[in-house]
Amino acid sequence: MHAKRIAALALAGALILIVGAALADRDEKRPQGRPFAFALIGDTPYIAGADPSAAYPPLDRLIAEINRDHEVKWVMHAGDIKNGSTVCSDELFQDRLARFSRFEKPMIYTPGDNEWTDCHRINNGEYQPLERLAKLREVFFPAPGMTLGAKPMQVESQAQSPGHEEFPENVRWTHGDVMFATLHIVGSNNAQASFQSGSRALRTQADDDEVARRNAANLLWLNGAFDQAERDGAPGVFIMIQANPGLEFTQSIADRNGYEAFLAALESRAEAYGKPVVLAHGDSHFFRVDKPQLLSRTFLRNFTRVETFGAANAHWIRVTVDPRSDEVFSFEQEIVDGAL
Repeated sequence: MHAKRIAALALAGALILIVGAALADRDEKRPQGRPFAFALIGDTPYIAGADPSAAYPPLDRLIAEINRDHEVKWVMHAGDIKNGSTVCSDELFQDRLARFSRFEKPMIYTPGDNEWTDCHRINNGEYQPLERLAKLREVFFPAPGMTLGAKPMQVESQAQSPGHEEFPENVRWTHGDVMFATLHIVGSNNAQASFQSGSRALRTQADDDEVARRNAANLLWLNGAFDQAERDGAPGVFIMIQANPGLEFTQSIADRNGYEAFLAALESRAEAYGKPVVLAHGDSHFFRVDKPQLLSRTFLRNFTRVETFGAANAHWIRVTVDPRSDEVFSFEQEIVDGAL
């Protein structure tokens, strides 16, 4: 009996060692990053009137509140830095750059339709959109791979890839093993909408060519982000664009015009990836967190959409990222006092 007992104890000890080693191995494969948070904003500032440098207390309060929050790692702005009926002047661009420089955190910005493709409108100054896009890139993306804000951080820019120097605004980075990326996808049917009748600005073949190049670059950047996430075993992927690409049940196929290729690629990659994927956007000025269907209208359990506050509602969303949790991303609305 004594010998049998010794043998049983030895076997039990061996099993404990095996199980312990397996659990340790499983823990080693889990992401080790600690939880962190960042701020998500968009569609601001919407300053009324002709003076682009006019005081705008809602943005002042928003910036001050985010700056006071020491948990926030960076700020992501989902585009539209002006409303749709103000002039797209050089002075406005410089004013917005100065305002955004007051963020004490790194700021990642993706362009919106209001600041370039809609600038053909008569009340916007009748600019040729491609000229405004070139100026926008010159002002906001002078050093590809560096963000905005008082304390910029280094990111990977698509402009650093040979043959894609045209796209400094498309960036990606990882933090806590999680993949983050921006894609330049804008409203007005992704810059395919007709120009306003009566405007001196006329749509040309160059405008259509720009859409084709940008769409191709966006798909390449999106696939590259998922490729890297899969190689690295990233626990989640967070994508930010400006446009609402027509994800609501009430919207028709026409509402998704200009976004089909992106939605098809996002759906395919998110389904294959299997882990949490978030699409953040602005455009409709309606804060929401939901799980809409994508192009094929198939429900993906791992896909979530978050839309920013915007326009008169100068609030922000706290995005908490826990690389070790099953959902990875969680969202909390932060209402700024006096911003309504």
